Amino acid sequence: MAKTADYDLGPFTYPRGWLMVAASETITSEPSEARFFGEDVVLYRGASGRAVMLDAYCPHMGAHLAVGAMGATARHGVQVEGDMIRCPNHGWLFGPDGRCARIPYSSMPIPSTLGVRSWRLEERAGCVFVWHDPEGGEPTYALPEFAEWNDPRWIRWTIGEFETMNVHPIELAEHGVDKIHLANVHGADRIVGHKVIFDRHTATTTSVTRSVADDGTVAGSYVAHSRYTGPALLLAEIEGERPAVLLFCHTPVDDGSLRAFHGVMMRAKGDVITSEDREVCRAFCEQNLCLFEQDMAIFRRKRPTLRAVQIPGDGPFRRYRQWYRQFYAPRSEVAAIQRDTDGSVATDASYDAPWVRAGSP
Repeated sequence: MAKTADYDLGPFTYPRGWLMVAASETITSEPSEARFFGEDVVLYRGASGRAVMLDAYCPHMGAHLAVGAMGATARHGVQVEGDMIRCPNHGWLFGPDGRCARIPYSSMPIPSTLGVRSWRLEERAGCVFVWHDPEGGEPTYALPEFAEWNDPRWIRWTIGEFETMNVHPIELAEHGVDKIHLANVHGADRIVGHKVIFDRHTATTTSVTRSVADDGTVAGSYVAHSRYTGPALLLAEIEGERPAVLLFCHTPVDDGSLRAFHGVMMRAKGDVITSEDREVCRAFCEQNLCLFEQDMAIFRRKRPTLRAVQIPGDGPFRRYRQWYRQFYAPRSEVAAIQRDTDGSVATDASYDAPWVRAGSP
């Protein structure tokens, strides 16, 4: 399992950026435990509807704030009171800002420093994102708008999740500019276009693949615009009569391991969603889950790529890794990294893989 230092990405172990921690529907008034960025955390939803993420351990005697399902606090349904969470051991209450708000058996003044860390969250399109910054600063870029989520012509995604994998985030992220794998892993007959545009904190890959019939005629085209916003949030826009948007997010658990989330939204063929649209979307979701699994099968067993062997015809792996370093660098160095990497890179060589056609040996 390779660590951040092995990739020479920068001084920070975990990246700066917005990273997904949960599907909205999984955060309820029953606290749940998780682990991200080498830290144990607790997630819950308060009475106001606000999602909260706090460091997991009570500063009093170290109880885990989410591990109390067998105790009276949980059985009486008082783990969460208003927007506060109650320690299952001694009943101390902590607000969404992490500060201790009440000690039920003591009248002592509560110091303002007594509490746990509160993490900055935002909810978009059924997803919960945390702002992580090793330097503790405010967000340096905004989350995507996810305009499709509130458009009644779009079928919303249901978020799926992969198990924790011993893969560093850079391995998954730079996979987005890997042109040749589209044929060898996913079965594209012919790759005819591939371009990557680096623009500050985003990297957008446009790929054009074609299915070719046995007589050599084009049977169909597939155009995808895949954009990483920050280090670990990928949205892929798929053209077609029913356009689709694919979500893929991956968040570090520990140094060298991550959790990954995925989802698919699709627009109806007309202005009203029909049963046919839902069936097409269901089949498309199954197809894309298969594509994700094809990728994951590679990553679960591959050796870490600490230094990519770059040859003509490959995607711009080295440029991508240079761009990716901005998320592991001090803020003072980000502008220089962006100046050095901004711009577009087209991989000119086409790639024909007739052996993947239906019926081929």
